[in-house]
Amino acid sequence: MVWGNLDFIDGTMNKYVYLHILKLNLKQSASNLGISRHFKLYQDNDPKHTADICKLWVLCHCPGAIKTPAQSPDLNPFEHVRVYLQQKINEHNISNKQELRKHLIEEWVKINLSFCSKLIKSMSNRQREIIKCKGGLTRY
Repeated sequence: MVWGNLDFIDGTMNKYVYLHILKLNLKQSASNLGISRHFKLYQDNDPKHTADICKLWVLCHCPGAIKTPAQSPDLNPFEHVRVYLQQKINEHNISNKQELRKHLIEEWVKINLSFCSKLIKSMSNRQREIIKCKGGLTRY
């Protein structure tokens, strides 16, 4: 599993691993994207995101966290980055985990920050679209 700033996670992602990643990477990622003063954390309702220990940390460190209803659609702009990476990885003939890591890192550094910023800035449009469609299918 890969998360955020291309952190490779061996084993199971649980609330403690997730909390560790938040502590190490969230603010640095926001700074790298040039949004550190105004970022809002968006999470789906995965159990590790809603674990008390993670919710408490987010409450203290991310006052602009976006609250999502229990059956909310996945609006995470990072899904577009993940799809892009998957397409790039599929162009390589990968036979083991080391090669996968190598190519992921190579493709990750090629991603333009403006692409990521554009996805993040689209969040308000995504939210409006969900409201307009009453939680149904959207173009996102």
